[in-house]
Amino acid sequence: MAIQLAAAKGIEVTATASAAAAERLLGLGAREVVDYHDPNWSAKVRGGFDAALIIATSTADAALPLVRDGGRLCSLTSDAPPEERGITSWDLYVEPNAAQLVQLAEQAAAGTLKLAPEPLPLSEGPAAFARVVTGRAGGKKIVLTRA
Repeated sequence: MAIQLAAAKGIEVTATASAAAAERLLGLGAREVVDYHDPNWSAKVRGGFDAALIIATSTADAALPLVRDGGRLCSLTSDAPPEERGITSWDLYVEPNAAQLVQLAEQAAAGTLKLAPEPLPLSEGPAAFARVVTGRAGGKKIVLTRA
């Protein structure tokens, strides 16, 4: 969702993902997708970004040099590095916001926000949760339904 929301605001997005996910992320609005499996992925990105959003653990330190002096780095994984070069760095903890949720729901209903839920029976709940915890959910939210 972060890619879609940023692209809708006219923000140029460069994303890291597996090669298998590249086409999907480009379709969601990313301008460029870099394969994070490549140990030199950060050297393949032009850098000088105004901001970085960290959604994978242990990637904030690699992303920090790609942010321009005075930029911003926000981590969703509670591992924001110390601030340096005037870069504001912080961990984001989500708080419920009804107005924002209504706005997102309206965008999803209008089709301007694409979601790719993966319906599963409740009996597959433990295995689905394990995939999320180990980072193998493929960027998709898992929805459990009654069988």
